[in-house]
Amino acid sequence: MKIYCSKLILQILLIINCLLIPIFSANAQQKTPPPPGSAKPIKLPAIIEKKLPNGLTVILAPLPNVPKITSVLTLKVSQTADINNHPGLAQLAPYLINEGTTTRSSQQIKEQLRSIGGSLSISTNSDSTSMTASCLSEFSSKLFDLMSDIIQNPSFPEKEVELAKENSIQARQLQRSNPRFLARKEFQKDIFGQHPYSFVTADEKSIAAIKQEDLKTFASKYYIPNNSLLVVTGDINPDIAFAEVEKAFSSWKLGTQQIEDFFVIPKRDKRQIYFINRPNSVQSTIYLGNTTIAGKDNNYFSMTIANSIFCGSFYSRLTTNIRENKGYTYSPFSINTSLQQSGYFLTGASVRSEVTGPTLLEIFYELDRMRVLPVTEDELSSAKSYNNGNFSIDLASQAGLASEISNCYILGISPKDFIENFPNKINAVSIKDVQDVAVKYFDTYHCAVVIVGDYEKVKDQIKPFGDIILYDIDGNVIPAK
Repeated sequence: MKIYCSKLILQILLIINCLLIPIFSANAQQKTPPPPGSAKPIKLPAIIEKKLPNGLTVILAPLPNVPKITSVLTLKVSQTADINNHPGLAQLAPYLINEGTTTRSSQQIKEQLRSIGGSLSISTNSDSTSMTASCLSEFSSKLFDLMSDIIQNPSFPEKEVELAKENSIQARQLQRSNPRFLARKEFQKDIFGQHPYSFVTADEKSIAAIKQEDLKTFASKYYIPNNSLLVVTGDINPDIAFAEVEKAFSSWKLGTQQIEDFFVIPKRDKRQIYFINRPNSVQSTIYLGNTTIAGKDNNYFSMTIANSIFCGSFYSRLTTNIRENKGYTYSPFSINTSLQQSGYFLTGASVRSEVTGPTLLEIFYELDRMRVLPVTEDELSSAKSYNNGNFSIDLASQAGLASEISNCYILGISPKDFIENFPNKINAVSIKDVQDVAVKYFDTYHCAVVIVGDYEKVKDQIKPFGDIILYDIDGNVIPAK
């Protein structure tokens, strides 16, 4: 009897629930979504800066949210260091530096990282070279010892050097079949000219010429403490962490800082089309832009907002135009990259050959519209929310915070001022500020336009947009008919 009653009650409740769902659903559909909450202020951990006697700058930022630490060792050594003597050497050295030291083999490094729940990676870019490592916080001293050994005592085993060179050469050969790589390499060269920022990668001949001794000489000359900074974030006691860092890195010998050649950023006198011919291509890859501002420029926040509205987010103008409305491409893009000495704005898309010209027309139209007409309040508000949200997400992880702090030091700006005041400075950008930077930097009259595709299919479409310099796939200039 009890079982029967329970079943009956359950059936009645299910019937009532089914009757109420449409009512609740209708009410829910009639209500407008609640407005977003106000942005919370960013609370930056206390940043403690110290310096070792050998010149290594140490930045400690306690963030005890999880029992681990992240450490970023950044050297002010760009991917173009020593480029006049050994192109590609500054790119290959970081790739090989953790393949063995004078006391540890590559296998031992990997095993020791696993034993402390750690990871380690190294990369280089236009301004710096960074070693990023993490582990469980209880093993922080072991991680610092390992990082110190790798940066001070790389052995560059001959076998690993030859393998890395072979892999790099094969990668370069493969990259020649990638239209995006070809477009990016040509774009960097066209906007930066003789400046080191124009460099993307060395050719196969230069890579093949690199010797083991070249790598050892490079590391001893450029990887020095008085040209480096170490950022440590995570579950740390600052005093204990600094003592561990001091013990691990105090033996790193001070060196002579190498001043890399400085070149003036070139100014363009007209719009120019650089076309890389790939016969039988069914698509055209378009890259378009110009040089802009360095990271410490006061216009950084206005440029960030302008880029988001133009095509730096999914709801942007160019995306709506050539993806949603016209179906020319799946994913157009734009980026505003600010470096230490300069920066660049780049936009583009990969489109069907038959709409190459129409796509160029719409890109120029949207850029010019940003220059001559004010953006709307809704666009401005959305762009601010988007950038503030992304920045908060970036700072939520130890790696994100450490990377942001390191980047501030490389760009020559205060990490405390930049990070804590980021929301306020983004929110302070006005409609006029956006239009002012668009007028100056969304320059359709002096930009570089790089297209990779089948020239015969699209030449009549693109001729109205500017003078054309035609290249073959290997970068040789050929007559443009």
